[in-house]
Amino acid sequence: MSTQWVLKTKGDPLGAVHRFIGAAWQAAGLEALVVPTSAKGQEHVLTDTAGLGEVNPFQPLMLMNTAKIIPEVLKDLKDGRIGVLLRPCEMRALLQIAERGVIQAESLFTLCVDCLGTFPEDELEWRAARKGSKNGLTGEALQFAPQGGISAYRYRAACQMCVSSGATEADVNIGILGLPVRQMVLVDVKNGGLDWMAITDGKADPALTAKREVMLAKLSERHTRTRERVISGLMEVLPADVEALLDQFENCGACQICMDACPICTVEYPRQVKGRYRREDVITWLASCVGCGMCEQSCPKSLPLSIIFTHVKQQLEQALML
Repeated sequence: MSTQWVLKTKGDPLGAVHRFIGAAWQAAGLEALVVPTSAKGQEHVLTDTAGLGEVNPFQPLMLMNTAKIIPEVLKDLKDGRIGVLLRPCEMRALLQIAERGVIQAESLFTLCVDCLGTFPEDELEWRAARKGSKNGLTGEALQFAPQGGISAYRYRAACQMCVSSGATEADVNIGILGLPVRQMVLVDVKNGGLDWMAITDGKADPALTAKREVMLAKLSERHTRTRERVISGLMEVLPADVEALLDQFENCGACQICMDACPICTVEYPRQVKGRYRREDVITWLASCVGCGMCEQSCPKSLPLSIIFTHVKQQLEQALML
């Protein structure tokens, strides 16, 4: 059973989230917290709450799917409870990794934040230069959280087509979409067993929860339409099925960079037989796709992998329903 709590932000939603995560860290007795980074070279693993000030889960940039490194982190940090702070697609990847028995998700303290969308790295740098700082872009994104974020066409293709941008699957889900974030944000708790009254500003008004749910439904519908429109426009050049996709893999070369960037391939890499990827391995890979778009972001040929994989995955799902 989940419970909903509120954080009063007093005009500083990021600061309020920092304070809440710090309080939850202390209350849960975490040894470390794994976080998404917003700059190359930034540490993914914090061992002290003092480092939270540098963490920005709302910055519209995704350099990698953080779930990818969690199995290795857990090997290094075997004792004590570990927390993870993730975006929704990273949380989905973590659950997929856990399904393969590589980690025990229930041993982690998971926190997830609503995602406002992310830019390609080069475009973020360009926009940050115009805005004066990357923090300015975060502020701009949060400013439009009540409307569900800035127009999606500005963001990476994966974000434009993401139908699950809300935080819903973690122990603690921090909601901002559809909400007046300069006044308050929502904390939806599914697990954790902490004294939430002590580390939040009290129970949330049910109307606040309903407002967010309405926005999440609108965004899902909007992004579904975008996905269908893109697929329709590219139908002639998209692989028709898994076999056509395997042919494309053979033709695009053997760099495997898209697989190296994928969090699922970290624990279950598609195998090859006589230079061709095994059909069943690719089907398993596509069925597990969490839509983070790291494959497309890493592709040296700039192939539209997000829509290619989404399209083929839909073909597989339709075949299973027949």
